[in-house]
Amino acid sequence: MQTTLNKILMGAGLLVVAGCAGRQVTTDYNPEAGFSQYRTFAMVSSPDSLSHQLIDDRVRSAVEAQLTDKGLTETSRESADLYVGYGVVDHTRQEVSTTRWDWARGWGWRYYRWGLAWPAITEHDITTYTDGTIVVSLVDAKTHREVWQGQAADVLSLPVTNPKNATKDINQAVAKIFTKYPPDQV
Repeated sequence: MQTTLNKILMGAGLLVVAGCAGRQVTTDYNPEAGFSQYRTFAMVSSPDSLSHQLIDDRVRSAVEAQLTDKGLTETSRESADLYVGYGVVDHTRQEVSTTRWDWARGWGWRYYRWGLAWPAITEHDITTYTDGTIVVSLVDAKTHREVWQGQAADVLSLPVTNPKNATKDINQAVAKIFTKYPPDQV
């Protein structure tokens, strides 16, 4: 009995740890870029007319805060070492669930026919939701070539239903993206 309880608790603990692992973050970079040369940045993304302005403001603030924490200084476009682009990519997903309601159990001979005793009803529920993936790109201002990119998948569901949670989720996702900047170069 004790061993079974320990196994159940261990399994539950592993599920909790897996749930805390969080969203998938990926980064890519140009190994030939000298990241130590970058000291200033300029935000170059303009708000997308199709996206929500409040989401754009949250992402922009989070990116600016992370770059400042990394020791970079925001400046004008003309004197920046890096141009910073960012955005939220919408992914629309659908889930289909099917429910079958039977009023009687089993198949068999039913008075006048073979089949279910009562009519069976099948219902299909289609749920559509949109998840936002945050993408941040850093472009060398001199060469106009991308030198680093980070993405955090499924950061928020759109439309936003809880603004405080949306801000917290965006801040955490952007912070997680920038844990991999500057990249460890060998």
